Amino acid sequence: MLTKSTTEATQIRTASAERPLRFARRADGRLWLLGAGREVPVRPVRCFPWSAPGHHVSLRDDQGEECAYVGDPRELDACSRAALASALADAGLVLRITSVDHIEDDQEIRYWTVRTLQGRRTFQTRLETWPRPEPGGGLLVEDVSGDLYWIPDPTTLDTHSQKRLWAYVD
Repeated sequence: MLTKSTTEATQIRTASAERPLRFARRADGRLWLLGAGREVPVRPVRCFPWSAPGHHVSLRDDQGEECAYVGDPRELDACSRAALASALADAGLVLRITSVDHIEDDQEIRYWTVRTLQGRRTFQTRLETWPRPEPGGGLLVEDVSGDLYWIPDPTTLDTHSQKRLWAYVD
């Protein structure tokens, strides 16, 4: 099990002149954090905001602990920036919802059936996970796997979709 002290995490958290963050995609297909005397496989997690999806990225190890943070990928060297961009593309496909066919609550899970630009999809969310309004407009829904579904303007959905959706929007 990988453990790290608070001091070590702070040193790795952001790039500095002495210890710039470096990343590489390896033959195993994973993104690796290189530096600080160690190499760790990490997965990127977008923090915020939706309007700048390539910025503010937390890099987590296999236990879900943050190993590094990238506020602006332009601060990385070209190879690290390309590796991070590739890992982000693999990690998070954002599907645009065009209609909501069905939403059903069952025990601790909510089942969704929607249509997206990429076709019909079914996914699950936790009951306590609600569609969240985004600062730039629209709603974002995150499923139990961490995949994102976006509704740019809920008022443009058909009447039946709006009725199904509004029951779940604050």
